[in-house]
Amino acid sequence: MFRFFALGAVGLGLCVWAARGEVPTYETFELQCRANFSGAYNLPNGAFFTSNTPALNDNGRVAIKLTTYPGSDSQAIWLGGQGAGGVVFFSQPDAFFGSVSLNNAGRAVFDQFMGTQNGIYYYDSATAAGGLLTTLPLGATAWSAPQINAAGQVGYRAGFSGPQAWVSYDGTPTVAIHAADVGVQPTSPYSFLFTPAFNNNRQIAGKVRRGAAGQTGESQPDQIRIFNSNGTSTLIAEDRDSNPASPYTRFDNAVALTNNGYVAFIATLAAGGRGVFLSNGTETRTIATTTGYGLSDIEFFAPAANDAGLVVFRAVAVGGLRNIYAGDGTVLRKVIGEHDLVPTDLGTGRIDQHDASPVFGGSPALNQNGDVAFNAALTPPDNNQIEWGSGLFIAYATHARPGDLNCDGVVNFDDIDPFVLALSGQAGYEGAFPNCRWLNADCNGDGQVNFDDIDPFVAVLSGGQRGVTR
Repeated sequence: MFRFFALGAVGLGLCVWAARGEVPTYETFELQCRANFSGAYNLPNGAFFTSNTPALNDNGRVAIKLTTYPGSDSQAIWLGGQGAGGVVFFSQPDAFFGSVSLNNAGRAVFDQFMGTQNGIYYYDSATAAGGLLTTLPLGATAWSAPQINAAGQVGYRAGFSGPQAWVSYDGTPTVAIHAADVGVQPTSPYSFLFTPAFNNNRQIAGKVRRGAAGQTGESQPDQIRIFNSNGTSTLIAEDRDSNPASPYTRFDNAVALTNNGYVAFIATLAAGGRGVFLSNGTETRTIATTTGYGLSDIEFFAPAANDAGLVVFRAVAVGGLRNIYAGDGTVLRKVIGEHDLVPTDLGTGRIDQHDASPVFGGSPALNQNGDVAFNAALTPPDNNQIEWGSGLFIAYATHARPGDLNCDGVVNFDDIDPFVLALSGQAGYEGAFPNCRWLNADCNGDGQVNFDDIDPFVAVLSGGQRGVTR
């Protein structure tokens, strides 16, 4: 097990003294496996996950698809956690797996295509067994983007040699059709359905394109909607082709859906630039844009979101470095970034590339604890021309412990000096106490560090008790 404690959190685009406690800091990073041609860790040499997106559950279990596996013509699913794991399932020879999803019970689902028996497959870590789960609905010829929820229901996109539907499967002989394009249902207003997201309430969200059969061009109206299992839906956002007053000219193809009915999406803005947003159709929060947040670009990879309103995504900082960020509409923080140091089985490594290739692969994953799983290229800390392959990591969320200003796990007199520095807003605060999370100074949890925090700090201090995680 290789963990690393970073030297402080980074606040971006917003004054650090106006933070809320909902956005954690990320100081602990753990390597799960490392892929390389030789000397790999928790993987055989020559097994690679390249640009694939991991899945992460609330118990710290992580899964990812291996695009290649040495000595075989198969792809594979790797499953692990806490710095250990291994391959649990192989595709049929010469077949391909799509994305993988993992619920808290440790049940993974993934689609297979180009094999002799295609469909949605599963692996259950409780029984160490897996196999074909379903080929429903009847007549389907393709299955993609499966996601499994807490109840074991699976939502995905089914294809019918061209036409498509968003469906969910619960083990019964039929599936629920949430939405279908006009090729499946002639009365449908949708000409195309993009990559879906699925939640614990058996809802599917995604980008839909309106139009008649064959009208699938970018000039067609696009909307983001949440669909229930009975086919009813809620409008979340629409582009200017759908509503001329919309601030959005275009949506990225994939979204994230929370269990409390919010959708995280990335859009190109009519005013210029791009942005990340979280909306339930009534309230829309701006998580970040390429104006005023220290970002020069937001990458075309799906965001992830949880029920606390936290959204993580990939973006490029002003200056050109690629990073993963977490935000809630009030605070934006870097989780991890290009050139940052992380722990590996070879010692401290650096997230870097030997050339201008992106350092991250696929999208980041997020669980309800705020932990983030990501896939990154690695080099030694002092020479990016030596490739250490790609690492699969979990960044563990550290939440506020009010009053524990030096982060030693207890509130006592050693916290007084850093509290005074935080209260005064002195610029040297983080530098003087690099391992301290400055948000612990917000002792009353109102999102501000000011004189209103003195009494709560004194109350915790006088009790000599541990800071309580909010």
